[in-house]
Amino acid sequence: MGATRLTSTPAVITRLRDARNHPHWVPAPTYSMVRDALFDQPRHGVAILQPGLHQVEEVTFGELQETARQVAGALRARGVEPGDRVAMYLDPSQAAAEVVCGALTAGAVILPIPRLLGGASVGHRVRDAGARVLVTDGVGAQRLLETGADTMGIALLTVDGSSVDDLLAEALEAEPIGPYEPVGDEPALLMYTSGTSGNPKGIVHANRVLLGHAAVDYAFDLYQEGDVYYGTADWGWVGGLMLGLLVPWAFGVPVVALRQQRFDPAATLTIFERFGVTIAFLPPSVLRLFAAHGKAPNRRLRAVVTGGEPAGATELDWARRHLCAAINKAFGQTESNGLIGDSVVLGSVDDATMGAPYPGHEIRILDEAGAEVGPGEIGEIALALPDPVAMLGIWDTEQGKAVSNGSAFHRTGDLARRAYGRRLEYHGRIDDVIKSRGYRIGPAEIEQALKLHPAVEDAAVIGVPDPEAGQHIKAFVQLHGSQLDEALEAALRELVASTVGPHARPRVIESIDRLPRTETGKVLRRELTGRA
Repeated sequence: MGATRLTSTPAVITRLRDARNHPHWVPAPTYSMVRDALFDQPRHGVAILQPGLHQVEEVTFGELQETARQVAGALRARGVEPGDRVAMYLDPSQAAAEVVCGALTAGAVILPIPRLLGGASVGHRVRDAGARVLVTDGVGAQRLLETGADTMGIALLTVDGSSVDDLLAEALEAEPIGPYEPVGDEPALLMYTSGTSGNPKGIVHANRVLLGHAAVDYAFDLYQEGDVYYGTADWGWVGGLMLGLLVPWAFGVPVVALRQQRFDPAATLTIFERFGVTIAFLPPSVLRLFAAHGKAPNRRLRAVVTGGEPAGATELDWARRHLCAAINKAFGQTESNGLIGDSVVLGSVDDATMGAPYPGHEIRILDEAGAEVGPGEIGEIALALPDPVAMLGIWDTEQGKAVSNGSAFHRTGDLARRAYGRRLEYHGRIDDVIKSRGYRIGPAEIEQALKLHPAVEDAAVIGVPDPEAGQHIKAFVQLHGSQLDEALEAALRELVASTVGPHARPRVIESIDRLPRTETGKVLRRELTGRA
């Protein structure tokens, strides 16, 4: 179905809606993210749904357009100029959306910070970025104070009247401006991502990054009139901000601006019902909690996208039977998001693989020397450049700008091999690869094999230093209430040997109450390595 929508005509694209119809295209030189997502939308259209005192409250695009101009004016009055960084430390909310849009309207670079972070993590981001202001609320300001975040020299503003420096109050008195019209690849978004060592690094994106997300439209089975979006991800993450706010808006779809402090399946089903949710982004960890909860919504959703970690057969099967027929996977990262995945409308879904490259992205599988690997060989997923979803570069504090290495490819650090056709089989992060007795073993396929056993709810695999083998394989299993005895250990080892191969059989298996994961569902292997 989706393939018939494509043409092979190269085009200069000015709107996200237009981009989905062209597999090969370039952004217009004056493309504006905030214009596409906000100012080009009909004023009467609903942009945000949020809890009201007695009923659901609607906020229109027109209301947000006016507020964004006022917030931009207030920021400009505080000395924020185009290119300056504005940090945001807020939960998903109308106020957070107003800060994002106000900063972009002023031509500033928005720096979203996940709310779960505190102390040194927030301090590093705002100071490394040279943020001119940090916008939060009373709860956020108190958390930063209690956790010792170093924000000296950075103006701290709130949005809820909890301090005299209230940005939204100042906006009411400010002269409205904007929207700022960027030229070329001016930076618009700065997000930090953690590596295996050192401090988190800043990833800089231009306005064009929103256009690069055009193919996400296929992941959501083509946005439709009447859709309502809800996602569990914090807007401080790239998946939360792009897939959860700006991309739906650019297709005229309202979003539910609400985040639970702790995920609750029952409460989420109530959200689906109360707000009329039709499409959602739900990480595999959330699908697992839904499956464990056992209850389904009264009304099935139209499309669900999952990603951030490999999704297992158990949660995908439950989700299709009880939540939504169209469960699509999506792969991406802060540096380049929404590259590969499933799409029912493209006729391409297979749970055994990570999916195929979405239209508009050229993906190669490369070896360490940069050459394409042969059939069946594991290599690194690489995105051919230029591509609008790819970062401008890494933030350089001393130079005060993004620095690129000038490569023809963005190498993701993720491993895969071609399964069949254009579909790829995921094999984990390069840093996670286990090298044992001459084999390069990806943990993902072992983890999927372990989760095939009915006693295993979740699993994670790491490599442990070994003087003879280089590394041996250790598996952590989260069980469905049963005990890990010798018989179950033996069964799990043989399951891996028969499913993946004898070389992948775990030497050590340990039961764990709950696997450590990030808010987006990724396994914290460093914690497991320390435990091992």
